[in-house]
Amino acid sequence: MSHAFIVHGPKDVDSLLKVHEALRQAGIATWYEPPGADTRESQASTAEAIDKSFAMIVLVSASSIRSREAQAQIERGIARGMTIIPFRIDNARLSGTFKKQLAENLRLAMMDEGGLEKLVAEVRGRYRRKCPVLSVMNLKGGVGKTTIAAQVFGAWQAALGGRVLLIDLDPQYNLTQTFFDMEAADQSAAKDKSVISLFEKSRLHAVDAPSPAERWNHLSADPFPTPAAEDIVHPLLGGDGPGGVLDLISGQFEISKYAFATDSAALSAIDTNFQRTIDHLRSSYDLIVFDTNPNATFLTRCALEASDRVIAPMHPDMYSLRGVKLLNQVLNEHIRPDNRPELSVLFNKVSRNEQSTFEADARNGAHDQRAGFDLAGALLQTALPRSGHLDVRSPEPDQAPWKSLVIHNGRGGGLKKIRESLTSAASEIRERLQAA
Repeated sequence: MSHAFIVHGPKDVDSLLKVHEALRQAGIATWYEPPGADTRESQASTAEAIDKSFAMIVLVSASSIRSREAQAQIERGIARGMTIIPFRIDNARLSGTFKKQLAENLRLAMMDEGGLEKLVAEVRGRYRRKCPVLSVMNLKGGVGKTTIAAQVFGAWQAALGGRVLLIDLDPQYNLTQTFFDMEAADQSAAKDKSVISLFEKSRLHAVDAPSPAERWNHLSADPFPTPAAEDIVHPLLGGDGPGGVLDLISGQFEISKYAFATDSAALSAIDTNFQRTIDHLRSSYDLIVFDTNPNATFLTRCALEASDRVIAPMHPDMYSLRGVKLLNQVLNEHIRPDNRPELSVLFNKVSRNEQSTFEADARNGAHDQRAGFDLAGALLQTALPRSGHLDVRSPEPDQAPWKSLVIHNGRGGGLKKIRESLTSAASEIRERLQAA
């Protein structure tokens, strides 16, 4: 699990706990050396914690400026090229390492109006770049959302590495049934080891809690502890399969209840629960991918608000183009500009004939006006071919989940070119994320 490491002085306990709690409320894990700890064992664990952190927050105070331990921790972070965020908690005069290394970037202070909130926002921004979240979405069905979520990001994990988490946000839960039969999916949902536990307090969080899946006319706005990743995910790799981490949070029909709910206050609280839980899961993964439903619903808003980028699969036809146009309208009219994800479009099921007509016209800008935005600029250069290998199908009985991934299973029949296309699409998406 990745975390923010907090450097502090021995007399900074009150400020330390305020910063820790604010970040915890934002779903961001922290690590700090317990005040008063100064043993060989604690020094070793502190060094390890620094090396595993995504950023270092330095509480700048009279106490930390005089602390040799604090200076040593900062120097270790600098030596490892870490992002360091200084945060002033008193008006002590800078000296030594603090003056030399931190003065130029010392913009945030606890004493300023909204200072703690500004710190949380900056740390959250760094945290989200560490693990981006993508939504695979088009407001038209049948364009290959589940194919892209499973096959492109299965190829991402295989070719580019990292810990990848797939989350099935479609009430039809086809992504889940790509890897597990319906009985296994339903058994998981019956235990609340499923997507609904990202939204409401469930039996996954407390043994005596009622299942939100069984209460269609009730929405629970109660806060709940964010579950450990291993308590809710289903590993898709492993056993006799390829190495690495590709996990799934399984879907279920019961999340469709949110489309019928009318209690706006409860829905707002449930959305907040979802955003907090996703932020917490970022600490355990390098990429999170939502497979979504093809409608503009509460679930759509939740996914878009949590996402850093949207990948819109599109067939080379006017019907798919309209779905992308509607999606772009939803993004611009219903998601705040400061929280609006970028949109990329991926052609799917393109035949040789179509490559010379609709696709070529789209890449030349001929459909930009009809789309209502710069479609040509949003298009990925890669296009996935029309192939039966990429059709969504249920797994065979007792089939290992990883065998549903084209990147790992099968041979012949043009599979080499298909795998190259999947890997190329994954690489291009990563490049756009890194350039943002």
